[in-house]
Amino acid sequence: MGNHGVLVVGETVAKAYDRLYYLEHACQAQLYAMWTGRALKHVPAAIVERTQHEYAASLAYQGKPACEHHFATLKRLLDRREPDYAD
Repeated sequence: MGNHGVLVVGETVAKAYDRLYYLEHACQAQLYAMWTGRALKHVPAAIVERTQHEYAASLAYQGKPACEHHFATLKRLLDRREPDYAD
């Protein structure tokens, strides 16, 4: 798949989109950091571990994974801004 961009998968469309969304934002942040020309600072392992733990603990809200809420929000925005997409 050279030169075709990134590929993400997920058990649902919401999970795949959520992964793509956060991957794109992480890549964008890294590019911005690299554009400074300065040495990049690595996040200490303890902070990475704590963040992963907090993220895992927050995955379910009102009985649904966070990605389902994120995707539902994006669909509501699309319904308001471009309702004809559903035709």
